[in-house]
Amino acid sequence: MIYLDYAATSLKRVELIEYIMNNMTDFDANADSIHKMGRLAKKTLENSRHEIAKFLNTSDDRIVFTSGASESNNYIINNFSDENYDIITSKIEHPSILNPLDHNKSNVILIDAQQNGVLDCDEIIRNITPNTKLIILQHVNNETGVIQPVKKLGEYLKDTEIWYHIDATQSVGHVDVDVEDLHCDSLSFSGHKLGGLNGFGVLYIRKDLDNLIYAGEQENYRRGGTSFVMGAFTLEKSLQKSVEEREYIANLKKIFIENIHFDYEINGNVDNSASHILNLYIPFEKNDFLLTYLDMHGVCVSAGSACSAGSITNSHVIENMYDAQRAEHSVRFSFGFKNTEEEILKAVNVLNDLYEKGKYNG
Repeated sequence: MIYLDYAATSLKRVELIEYIMNNMTDFDANADSIHKMGRLAKKTLENSRHEIAKFLNTSDDRIVFTSGASESNNYIINNFSDENYDIITSKIEHPSILNPLDHNKSNVILIDAQQNGVLDCDEIIRNITPNTKLIILQHVNNETGVIQPVKKLGEYLKDTEIWYHIDATQSVGHVDVDVEDLHCDSLSFSGHKLGGLNGFGVLYIRKDLDNLIYAGEQENYRRGGTSFVMGAFTLEKSLQKSVEEREYIANLKKIFIENIHFDYEINGNVDNSASHILNLYIPFEKNDFLLTYLDMHGVCVSAGSACSAGSITNSHVIENMYDAQRAEHSVRFSFGFKNTEEEILKAVNVLNDLYEKGKYNG
């Protein structure tokens, strides 16, 4: 099998799991227990918190461990649910932003993407009202890989009272992320996108809001519940690895593009995109057929967000950038650390062979 769906979830870093299995005394106890194994788990947890904070250029006490970006995004949004509030986001956001906003009491202002997939920062600013309390955006779009002007917007917002949240799920490890440089009030991401364990994420928060979960004293009282030490460890180590792998993965993307032998277009500005995501408009066949055909030939890809569980649905992102017809013919390829050049060539040649033997070339 050739796995090209890393934007949905990364394959796991087996060496980290093996390390945990061989050193279970550092992970297995409750990190809040006062006995020796508890203290070892606590040390592992806090070491990981420190390294993650250093990576993001913040202090340890600003890092809250959660179950993932979906929880973190929901938490931020739910803190700004008031019929007198305005919230600004875009029509190309992840479902973990758009769906909770559908249930929010606030007035939600949705910004369209430009055809290159980039949001117009000036348009966002023009839509700010005296009632605007929250602006929430992705750093890197999960379907096109396009990098959004979050730093430019942060420069404008830093002297306002508007809370600025960035979903960095697809950017952390793939592009530089510095919370001070971005001037954000909060930022979220998930470990499983980087090769860490599922069910663990990070929320950076500049200043406290309401508690996420009322239970024990974990996370400085902000999110009660037994700490997921293994999740913290695998996320921290995966962060470090992802930065080292960035150039390698960018080269895989380049090889894929250079070996396409049929007419295609790249959805979004490829020169302003993260190294691991490529979204292609393939005119000669619809994506439902292409995904099935690729799957039958051992290539795993997606048409859009994996959060449309178990179904092939057209991308709302591509529809907003272009139209429904283009979305029907678009496929997302996303690359990762386990891919090889040989795999990339095999995958693209599955499409090339389909084109050559079909009716598409006249």
